[in-house]
Amino acid sequence: MKNFKMALPASLIAISMLTLSGCSDAETEKAESKAEKTMQETEDKAENAMQETEDKAQEAKSYTEEKAEDAGEYVDDAVITTKVKAVIFEDDNLSSMDINVETNNGIVQLSGFVESDADIDTAENLAATVKGVKDIENDIQVREED
Repeated sequence: MKNFKMALPASLIAISMLTLSGCSDAETEKAESKAEKTMQETEDKAENAMQETEDKAQEAKSYTEEKAEDAGEYVDDAVITTKVKAVIFEDDNLSSMDINVETNNGIVQLSGFVESDADIDTAENLAATVKGVKDIENDIQVREED
């Protein structure tokens, strides 16, 4: 756009000078044609540059939104994991030290060992009460007695 603003006055000055200097009509038309071609090329370049800038801005926006979403999911998963561990810890019948909790995209995976089948169900039911839990993969096992 800046080039266009500069090219237009320069072209008009060149045409005016040719006309005033007594050039023939053919020379004047040739100069006008060249000036018009130059202006069109400048406009095309400016338009292409603007389109490229808009495309790059859109790419940057998409990339930023994607990374922000990824970061948000990571934080949400960490919060869910912490809350599930907290509700399991608060239950006096479960040994929270023997239960592992991991979360990926809202899916909670429970693993470890407990004393009974009822404890497996209790841990899963407690995890299900936490906001944001989409699903639970319960891999907890009953500890075998020695």
